[in-house]
Amino acid sequence: MYSIDKSDYKKILLDFHKQIEEAKSIFENARTKIDTQKIHNILYLGMGGSAIVGDLLFDVFFDELKIPINVVRSYYAPSYCSEHTLIIVSSYSGNTEETLSALQQATKKGAQVVAITSGGKLSGMAKDNNWNLVSVPEGLPPRQALGYMFFPLYHLFGKFGLIENYNENLHNLAKFVSETARHNDYPGRGGKVLAKELARTIQNRIPIFYSTAPYLSTVSRRWQNQIQENAKSPAFANILPEMNHNEIVGWEIENIDLKSLIVIFLENQEAHPRIKKRIELSKKIIKERGVEVVDIYANGSCYMEKVFSLIVLGDWVSYYLALAYEKDPSEIKNIDYLKKEMSVLTEK
Repeated sequence: MYSIDKSDYKKILLDFHKQIEEAKSIFENARTKIDTQKIHNILYLGMGGSAIVGDLLFDVFFDELKIPINVVRSYYAPSYCSEHTLIIVSSYSGNTEETLSALQQATKKGAQVVAITSGGKLSGMAKDNNWNLVSVPEGLPPRQALGYMFFPLYHLFGKFGLIENYNENLHNLAKFVSETARHNDYPGRGGKVLAKELARTIQNRIPIFYSTAPYLSTVSRRWQNQIQENAKSPAFANILPEMNHNEIVGWEIENIDLKSLIVIFLENQEAHPRIKKRIELSKKIIKERGVEVVDIYANGSCYMEKVFSLIVLGDWVSYYLALAYEKDPSEIKNIDYLKKEMSVLTEK
């Protein structure tokens, strides 16, 4: 039988919990050594799905990080990078040109380095320079290696005392994520799959995702990126309360049909009361423009579970939307084209 999902992307979604389970041994096998007494700040270098990991570290541990972390998506490293900086360079493929360029600049300052990758040039550079190297399994689309890239770093932060309340046993989280994935694969008591219903609601419209800072700010970007890469469809995202100071004014536009848009609020029921009020008022403004608004709430007993409940749901929504559009979720033709053309430019 012909399948649009030629690489069995669905299996990757169902197996996501295994990345959480394997993370501790991946970290322990890396045998990292860091002088935490010298660290005044963390510089996280990455692009795309690898950079999202740095954003998540900031979000999930907003109340626990003991030193500041800054995510850099660029060819350049900031000038404040020094011997007191811990550089975390993240590239699943190991060949991300922007990240490698920024790394070459940053390492001139004498900073400590932790590289996390499945191979490529970055792995070779780490071995040649005796940097800390966290090697993760290869063969996945980078955006679906999120667990392999995030959780070994979680263990690193915990073991070296960079965060408070570290729990090295993530069995309950892995179980929670597994159950969440299963619920998005098989119908529940109501006979429906939430992710599939959401994909049908979004289909043939351009979604705009809004989430809330600080704990869920990365979630809207993750949904945006997954819809773009998996479903090959435009999508946009922003964060509250920030969007109340700029983007909300854009909804005043007239003489344009906005019915092709759909707005999805990715919410936390424990959000600050004034953020809840801002969400309510924002929905009112948007609905008055004739745009459909959908509310999605995080599940879970802690912020880690809440964040990953929405991430897993968004991944499944993008998968079902890809199938609806008859697109192979694994293919990224435009990104492959850009990489090819940029490599030709480099060779010249």
